[in-house]
Amino acid sequence: MKESIEGLIAKFLRNELSQSEANLLKSWMELPENRAFLQNEIELYHLVNAYCETFDAEKAYEQHLAVVVGGKATIIRSLWPRYVAAAAILAVLTFGFYFGRNALKDKANANLVATEHVIEPGTDKAILTLADGKKIVLDASQSIINLDAHHQISSDSSGLISYENMELNASQAAYNTIEIPKGGTYRLILSDGTKVWLNAASKLKYPVAYQGKERVVELEGEAYFEVTKDPSRKFKVKSKGQELEVLGTKFNVSTYSDEAFVKTTLLEGAVKVSNSKKSVVLSPNQVSINAKSGLHVQTLADAEEAIAWKNGYFQFDDEPIESVMRKIARWYDIEIEFVGKSEGKKFNGIITRNKTLKNALKIMEATENVKFKIEGRKLIVKT
Repeated sequence: MKESIEGLIAKFLRNELSQSEANLLKSWMELPENRAFLQNEIELYHLVNAYCETFDAEKAYEQHLAVVVGGKATIIRSLWPRYVAAAAILAVLTFGFYFGRNALKDKANANLVATEHVIEPGTDKAILTLADGKKIVLDASQSIINLDAHHQISSDSSGLISYENMELNASQAAYNTIEIPKGGTYRLILSDGTKVWLNAASKLKYPVAYQGKERVVELEGEAYFEVTKDPSRKFKVKSKGQELEVLGTKFNVSTYSDEAFVKTTLLEGAVKVSNSKKSVVLSPNQVSINAKSGLHVQTLADAEEAIAWKNGYFQFDDEPIESVMRKIARWYDIEIEFVGKSEGKKFNGIITRNKTLKNALKIMEATENVKFKIEGRKLIVKT
């Protein structure tokens, strides 16, 4: 595969992959280091996108691949920034890596009908509600937030709010709520050092400082947690129809009100999931599905799919188009309307979340018999 990956990626850029070649490329992506390589290519492309109209991006990218895939160097210095910058390039100009049941078909924009109105991807933004009801808009501007005369929390330009090392007396018990709108995302570090990533259209209620023998938060929407170990105090996440109990672990919870079930995916450690009738303990690479039919556990081939959103991309593995579109709607803050029969249609592949809506749709349209039309902030899906 090491000898052929250069050619496969180059053919992908020219929309020349056969179904068997697409499957080979997908298999290559199963290794974490290969996914990381492709993600780096994505980032490089977005850094140098401005060069694409000026230089021979395709030629530069092929030279770049020959060196990177061959393991000789990371960058051809003599070409930087003109050629290598120009082209890392078309490696990801449509880097959705769709490997579905159909090979990449005609050019991605063949059937796309859209207005010139550009709908940008989501950004770091949130609304923080303090215990006294005061609301603070969090965005890219760095700031210090005063809780009282003696305590502060910080919000920085990278979309991170920190409650580290908070100490309050028992009489000062207080809860804050952070709400992420559609088209937003944010991170926070709780007072015990636990890290939380929040997806679009999500809300988390949490204590400013933990007291007693439990650490309890309440979640709506989706979040990824890296819980700081504290054997003396269990960490609990309460959400729609279920409760999680952990000591120290990494897991993702998706509990959107417009979804038919709550999904809890464990990446590291152990977590106990309970509803009103049943409890299960998850091991790494397992997911619990809490639905009307009950609480079920499945083993995953790749648990990283559950946190693709946190890492900056969408990943769809035989996912129903209705579910795909709900994710698109939350991230781009748009309304979805279906025209035609959507049941049974599924998507496979990866799309970076920093694309405009129009560019994301081009990738999706290239692999399935589906058309899109953008009218203002409404996306019409024609199946």
